[in-house]
Amino acid sequence: MNLLTLLLTALTLLPTPSYTQEPSTSSSSSSDEDTSSSTSSFTVTAYRSNSPINNLALTIFSGRFYLGGRTSSYCPPGVASEGECPPGNETIIIGDNGLSVSVPGGQQIYILSTGALSFTAPHSAYMPPGSSTGPFSYTPGTPYGSWNYTGSPGGFIACPVKGGGGSGRWIVYVNWKNATVPGGNVNECLGFGARAWGRNASVGAWEYI
Repeated sequence: MNLLTLLLTALTLLPTPSYTQEPSTSSSSSSDEDTSSSTSSFTVTAYRSNSPINNLALTIFSGRFYLGGRTSSYCPPGVASEGECPPGNETIIIGDNGLSVSVPGGQQIYILSTGALSFTAPHSAYMPPGSSTGPFSYTPGTPYGSWNYTGSPGGFIACPVKGGGGSGRWIVYVNWKNATVPGGNVNECLGFGARAWGRNASVGAWEYI
């Protein structure tokens, strides 16, 4: 047997290399991701039938969340001069506990030690001592989904704001029995379901204030 024959024989005895093929990304999975992204922002209305808060929109005003009233937001003059300010007239949430804003760093929803729903100021991640970031949960749906505080015992309550400045508005708290509410009587507050209406708007405001 000559040398060439020996080499060919040896090569045939070598193990065949194996490999794992990466799964291909189908157009349907890409579509699912796009759908998930487009439905992760939403507005909220309250559901409590036969009550004064039924169908009131969740709004932001002066650092707190309310049912009813108008939403307060701000857009810098430089951005406004370019015509690039988002509408800023609705409170739009993104994900479980973010606000849909353009301001660098974003704004996050959290709970004060009193139980009141609040959010971080623009350009700051500061939360007062005793605050918590949830847990909150958003579930998409058609025609609406739900947004909820999933801690114990869970859910939201709305308490009447008394006085001329608070006419028609209800301040929002998580459902804590020891929540420090206006007037001091948590029994005056109403529990409600938070209906989440999916929005395709990428940004609700430059920043909420």
